[in-house]
Amino acid sequence: MAREAQLQNYVTAFENLTEDNLEHQLGKLFAEHVYFKDPFNAVTGRAETLNIFKHMFATVNNPKFTVISAAQDLQNHQTALLYWHFDFELPSDKSAQHIDGMSRIAFDHLGLVTEHIDYWDAGEQVYAKVPVLGWGIRQVAKRLSAY
Repeated sequence: MAREAQLQNYVTAFENLTEDNLEHQLGKLFAEHVYFKDPFNAVTGRAETLNIFKHMFATVNNPKFTVISAAQDLQNHQTALLYWHFDFELPSDKSAQHIDGMSRIAFDHLGLVTEHIDYWDAGEQVYAKVPVLGWGIRQVAKRLSAY
């Protein structure tokens, strides 16, 4: 696979992810020992990583990633950064939810993903929305804020 195409293939699979095509589309792009990390998980292995995405489909409705921008290192194209929006609905009340985040993606010499590390603010985008917990988080943030 051409080095330049590996990122586009991953973005396409990520944006068109469904429960039905998860293993066939995204799974084939992961190296066997891929490392995946987000604010709630840290796993190694293709099956373990796919299980995180399966869990997503089991716990939220209509999950959709939209990649807003992507950049790849210029020398060897082995590292990429994705800025994305994640939209979904909570099953309990069908409320629309939105998370902004970034991912650092590393590719091996075959163009397979060896690392997918997500960076997003779980405190602001998840915990702060829980009624009692959210109040506490907002109070701490207010005390730590310079303004």
